[in-house]
Amino acid sequence: MKKERSENNPRSARYSAVRTVLIRVLVANLAVTLLKIVIGIFTGVLAVVADGFHSLVDSSSNLIGLAAISLARRPADDHHPYGYQRYESLGALSIGVLMLVAAWEIASAIIERYLQGGEPEINLLSFALVMMTFPINLAVVILERRAGKKLGSEILLADARHTQTDLYVTGSVLISVIGIWLGWAWLDLIVAALVVILIVRSAVGILRDASLWLTDRMVVDIDQVADVAYSVPGVMFVHRIRSRGNPEAAFVDLHVKVSPSMSTSRAHAIASEVERRLETEIEQVREVLVHIEPAKRERFSLWERMAEDIRRLAEGLGLGMHDLHIHTGENEDYVVEIHLEFDDQTLLKEAHDLAEKFEDEVQRYWPEIEQIITHLEPVPQKVLSVESTESVHLEEKILLVIDRIVDRERVKSLQVYQISGHLHANLVLLFSQDVRLLQAHELAEEVELALRGQFPDLEHVIVHVEPQDRETQDS
Repeated sequence: MKKERSENNPRSARYSAVRTVLIRVLVANLAVTLLKIVIGIFTGVLAVVADGFHSLVDSSSNLIGLAAISLARRPADDHHPYGYQRYESLGALSIGVLMLVAAWEIASAIIERYLQGGEPEINLLSFALVMMTFPINLAVVILERRAGKKLGSEILLADARHTQTDLYVTGSVLISVIGIWLGWAWLDLIVAALVVILIVRSAVGILRDASLWLTDRMVVDIDQVADVAYSVPGVMFVHRIRSRGNPEAAFVDLHVKVSPSMSTSRAHAIASEVERRLETEIEQVREVLVHIEPAKRERFSLWERMAEDIRRLAEGLGLGMHDLHIHTGENEDYVVEIHLEFDDQTLLKEAHDLAEKFEDEVQRYWPEIEQIITHLEPVPQKVLSVESTESVHLEEKILLVIDRIVDRERVKSLQVYQISGHLHANLVLLFSQDVRLLQAHELAEEVELALRGQFPDLEHVIVHVEPQDRETQDS
């Protein structure tokens, strides 16, 4: 199940806004980086050069953010069915390696300066240019933090925290420049070494995060996934929750247990609803795969086990079924009556042969079943039109029968109509919200049996129960 990526939806608009902020921040960071490196090279102040390479950390985080936003818009294809998110991790790994190389170059220069001696040259212009980078970095931090809170973007908020460290580094460099003016050339080496440590620390962090996504670390909170799955009616148990990808695009799969007596179509509908809710309620989830399993109770009755096996065998042959009845025969064995559903265009011989195969498999699985009576029932493959009927007199008779069992005021609606010459009755009964389902079901079943006994011409009788509105109930 794929999410839509229309340019007009809110998610796409958010991506565009985040991308715009990242581009502006990237331009500012590149300008600061270039200025620092040029000043450091011309003055020979290692701390300034180191600070310039440290600013590359901020630029690299901007590039990673831009890559994440661009990849989030690219749909999966035949060559990359899970999308292109792994390229973002590979790019991060490359940036981390380059940062380590830069750190080594600066460390080598520190060692060379220490062994060979020499002092850097610094002047008022160089000091002023270094000072100019501080307010630029401060503006970048403020811009990203405000935009991150407004757009709810983790990328912008994280990048703002990252750029904030650059303020501390720039402050350290200014201390180094002041120390050189005071004749403390050794202070340049110490500050440059501290900047190298910061670069290595940031590089290791990038390499660590990228390797986690490439090695399929869990990226979505298990409890959050379970809570969403349990919110779907019909889900009995959730386990084996897994996720992979990255924080911007996660793929989730999980196993969901449902009632073993549930039909295949209903179980599939529950799986689809779990997928839909996870993709809707958890922002980072891109795609979900749900495995449906039958739940196992500690103890099933004989009737439940037999009925479940019969349903499973029917579904295995592609047969629909209804009105399953199991009762004991004269010799303490079992007799099964069941309606099997076939396409109304199926030939009689084909339906009969398939029904016989079904009977053989059931009796092979349950030798205790002595006899199976199958009713072959055609199911129309198109909606049948409702034929008009003069049913006012019949409806009144039906209401009189209902009066013997429940109060007529409980009847919310009653429809009597004909379809293809067959008489149908649909009835909706209202009960108090405090009534147990078992009690309401027993009364509905009693009404249905009474109507079938009183009106043999009724081909189908459906009695639906609903809770009564609290206000109507109180009045």
